[in-house]
Amino acid sequence: MKQWRGLTTLVRDAVEHGSQAIERLQKETAARPFAILEAIPPIAAPAKVIHALHDASIAGTHAAIRLAARVVAGTIEAVLAARDRAAD
Repeated sequence: MKQWRGLTTLVRDAVEHGSQAIERLQKETAARPFAILEAIPPIAAPAKVIHALHDASIAGTHAAIRLAARVVAGTIEAVLAARDRAAD
């Protein structure tokens, strides 16, 4: 059971940190073309709005991924704890 708990923690942490790294990379990659568009006066204002929406969408998606990983890990922990109680 100790190994299952360790594996659960390892996978949850991998998803958490991997998602954070990918989120950061996606935002940084998109920032370059948005910076160019935001420097062009006729389209600067709409580009800034779209940039903000893009970043919010990316952040929301990755927040959902991390939340799902925490919920799954919590559920596994609860099942393992119930199994331990039943075995006693």
